[in-house]
Amino acid sequence: MEIEKNISLAEFSTLRVGGAADFFARVTNLAELKFALEFATSKNLPVFVFGGGSNILFADAGFRGLIIHNEIRGIAFDDNCVKVGAGESLANLIVAAAAKNLAGLESFAGIPGSVGGAVVGNANGIGGKVARVTILENGAVEILEKNSLEFKYRDSNLRAKILVEVEFALEKSSENLAEKIQKIVLEKVAKQPFANTAGSWFKNPAGESAWKLIETVGCRGLQIGGARVSEKHANFFENAGGATAADFLTLEKIVAEAVKAKFGIELEREVVAVGSSKSQNPNFK
Repeated sequence: MEIEKNISLAEFSTLRVGGAADFFARVTNLAELKFALEFATSKNLPVFVFGGGSNILFADAGFRGLIIHNEIRGIAFDDNCVKVGAGESLANLIVAAAAKNLAGLESFAGIPGSVGGAVVGNANGIGGKVARVTILENGAVEILEKNSLEFKYRDSNLRAKILVEVEFALEKSSENLAEKIQKIVLEKVAKQPFANTAGSWFKNPAGESAWKLIETVGCRGLQIGGARVSEKHANFFENAGGATAADFLTLEKIVAEAVKAKFGIELEREVVAVGSSKSQNPNFK
């Protein structure tokens, strides 16, 4: 495995934004992951690990450390359980489970990104299907059982962990799961933009819908530089062309301030903003 230098992060983000990482590693197995982390330790480098890049805003200045792209994939079934590499595409997992007539994941169809990212962020409550996870911590492999996992709205206690594998508990079904998945995906395509976005930008405040608040204050279609509030769904920000991370953060600030001024509600960003160094990056792993 090669540790690459000065790799543009924009090509790994669905927002197509981000400067260069000083060091970059694509890991496809546990041994490579350990090697990459040992390299970072030997050089005292900050580390950030990511999967699909569908919920990330990389800094324009890039990252002064090691970025690890988790490409640990693979799907293995055992009766009603499925073990999957954290870097596997969530879409691939959903289709594979349906082909085995195993239900429980189809409601997550249409969510981009990796299995690991979806689980860490508890996307649409996917944590409820998790039986256990395998992590790498301080150079040692550890299995965390369901009773030690804490999932809450769009979050979990796995934020500071490096996921290697996830096991889901599913159920046998006689439904036409492929048809169900297709219907869910088509419904999402009709309502949400998919090109050059990072999914929902803000979390929904208690009892409210972020998109409705944003639309009510007149921010649908608002554009700052190349960053724009989607006309299709007001809680999606999109790269309309040539956007920078600074454009997105400025747009975020304007939208959040407008919502707070009218409703007294503070919107919380769901998208993970990765700063250029450890000190700037609250999501540092």
